[in-house]
Amino acid sequence: MRVALYGAGTVSHSVAELLARRSGFEVLGVFGRDGREAALTSGADAVIIASTSFLEEIAADIRLAVENGSNVLTTAEEAAYPWFAHPEIAAEIDALARSRNVSVLGGGVNPGFAFDALVLTATGACCDVSSIEVERVVNLSGFSEAILHRLGIGFDLDEFDQRVNTGAITGHIGFPQSMRTVARGLGVAIERIDRQIEPVVGKRSYERPNGTTAPGLTAGFRQHYTAIVGDNPWFTALFTGHLDPSDLSLAPLDSLTVHGSTPVHMEIRPGLNPQLASVALVANSLHRLVAAPPGWVSVADLPPAAPAPGSPLP
Repeated sequence: MRVALYGAGTVSHSVAELLARRSGFEVLGVFGRDGREAALTSGADAVIIASTSFLEEIAADIRLAVENGSNVLTTAEEAAYPWFAHPEIAAEIDALARSRNVSVLGGGVNPGFAFDALVLTATGACCDVSSIEVERVVNLSGFSEAILHRLGIGFDLDEFDQRVNTGAITGHIGFPQSMRTVARGLGVAIERIDRQIEPVVGKRSYERPNGTTAPGLTAGFRQHYTAIVGDNPWFTALFTGHLDPSDLSLAPLDSLTVHGSTPVHMEIRPGLNPQLASVALVANSLHRLVAAPPGWVSVADLPPAAPAPGSPLP
């Protein structure tokens, strides 16, 4: 499989290194902005676009790759369920992908696994689903300065609130996409999604590879998202990100509970590493991307990701 990588960040380089160690892959790139045309018009079997979280910023990139006959996998969180925030872009690219007989997928570890694919897998052991609770605790110390600022790290409380109101601070992106992916897989219609983000102020100094967060500034945040169905909470998500979760008496964690007549509870301790798990999910999704039906698909439409394609039945 020929794979081109566009976006010269850590994810692309790490995926390229992982694929280079596997047989059956020819890796093209990694391409930065100067190599956009080379990456997106390469005609590779799969093009990985890992450059932003926002669909509008890469819609033209996806179109160009699809027009040149490539399947596309993007790490943009909004692309995990594009029909929520950008239905017109989703419809246009879906039609284009179908006409070129290729597939488009948005995914990584979250969205793409922790809050959606893993949840859907867990519901397979349930006779019915009345509600869902998912929690993640993530150590943020390995993220870049740009991502930390977008998440809301390193501000006093007034500036934090101002940036939340203007959209400069987003916290984790992708809760509505994950929730609607699960709802799609279970045939549920979400009425609305309520959200809240709260700052966590550090009481000490935090040294990071590219800087320091002083005492009195935000060292973390908590996000609560609740999807409402039938006027009742149906999917509740809690995300706690911090430069050192142990300061909150927490450790990295991924936990999910599916409520119903046959409830399921699962925990991953320590929680999924946000960087390494993202790299693995991207690399491990290439075979299912290429094998997927044409059009824009979500993880609800696909088999689980795996390091190698499944063997055919005897």
